[in-house]
Amino acid sequence: MAHGLSDAEMKKEYFDAQDKLDDKLDKLAKWIKESKHFIIFTGAGVSTSTGIPDFRSAMDTVLPTGPGAWELRDNKTARSKKAVVVHDMQKAIPSLTHMALVELQRRGILKCLVSQNCDGLHLRSGMNPTCLAELHGNMNLEKCSNCGAKYLRDYDAAIGLLNHLTGRKCDKPECRGPLKDSIINFGENLPAEELDKAFTHAQNADLCLVLGSSLTVTPAADIPRTVAERKKKLVIGNLQRTPLYSMAT
Repeated sequence: MAHGLSDAEMKKEYFDAQDKLDDKLDKLAKWIKESKHFIIFTGAGVSTSTGIPDFRSAMDTVLPTGPGAWELRDNKTARSKKAVVVHDMQKAIPSLTHMALVELQRRGILKCLVSQNCDGLHLRSGMNPTCLAELHGNMNLEKCSNCGAKYLRDYDAAIGLLNHLTGRKCDKPECRGPLKDSIINFGENLPAEELDKAFTHAQNADLCLVLGSSLTVTPAADIPRTVAERKKKLVIGNLQRTPLYSMAT
């Protein structure tokens, strides 16, 4: 997607002075209190505090998880100079950020959480599934290819097969259909049910908060864009600039 930002601009990290940051947070808190339909859009950056590396952070990132996976892929020479963080996502536990989002949902303030993450941390943190749209799937979730029954596991349900088959079968005696993982691989369509839920909320939202996403992958990035194009408030919390930077409130 063309967005007018150079590669260097996309990787540069920006930091506000504490007083400026405090002012922005006060304004955001006010907008959240006033909002009638508040949604949040999360990317890989929301999980870095749990030890899971993101995708796009540069080689000189301040994040303790180190450079993003795609940055390491594209910098084979530099890769040897950096310690590669290998993290088992299954060992990660929801962070304070994940739990704060759950509290907003429990209080009826947050109407929908749209996530690009497949680490399962939003669901494991206690987020109500009816208020959650996981656009790229969930590593702990598998689904019956016959009846559609869903099974949430306490382990990684995916085994890496391109056909998504996990080798397990539906528990229902009358079905026993083959189960498939819910992970969305590159080049695959996003799940229609989750995408429809996300866009429905985007069409009704008066405030959208983006946390930890570069907003470069479509159609996912079109969800916060929809809010901004409706002239509603869009707030972006990310270390790097995003293609929607100029559209943010």
